[in-house]
Amino acid sequence: AAALVMVAGPSVVVHAQAGSTATLLGYQTSVPAGWVSSQPSSNMRLAEYKVVGAPGTLPFEAVVYFFGPGQGGSPEANLARWKSQFSNPAGGPVAETVSHETVRSMPFTTAEYRGTYARGVGMGSSADAARPDHILIAVVADTPKGTLFFQCYGPSSAVEKQRGACLSFARGLK
Repeated sequence: AAALVMVAGPSVVVHAQAGSTATLLGYQTSVPAGWVSSQPSSNMRLAEYKVVGAPGTLPFEAVVYFFGPGQGGSPEANLARWKSQFSNPAGGPVAETVSHETVRSMPFTTAEYRGTYARGVGMGSSADAARPDHILIAVVADTPKGTLFFQCYGPSSAVEKQRGACLSFARGLK
């Protein structure tokens, strides 16, 4: 199926239609309907998508990272970093949900964190940029061509609506 393409300045925005695919390291996966694609904001990002919510709310975002063959750190190191970017209302650490599976002979690690999210490089962004009531669903896909890092995040209500789409997008690599 065709996708609607809108050009705004130097970036291209694509609204995914049923049947749209993304190619990541030569693998293809189906892009969920309604996800809006934009030009990746850095060379470490292979793809970026958003689903805009109600006016005045933050969007659901999905980003796919690739840092190069053998790069990006172990799943465990990334899980520790992502968990450190979250806190509970009292300022303490949050619980994590982690699962491991094999999809088409590739190891996948999936983690989820909920709470106040200080997203950013390293140990997170500054406290004043922290966003309460957020969820991060992260999938580390260890492919023969390199490790892909999928992150789906945003306000809890938005991520809950996109949970299945996020997991299908990551696990759909063929």
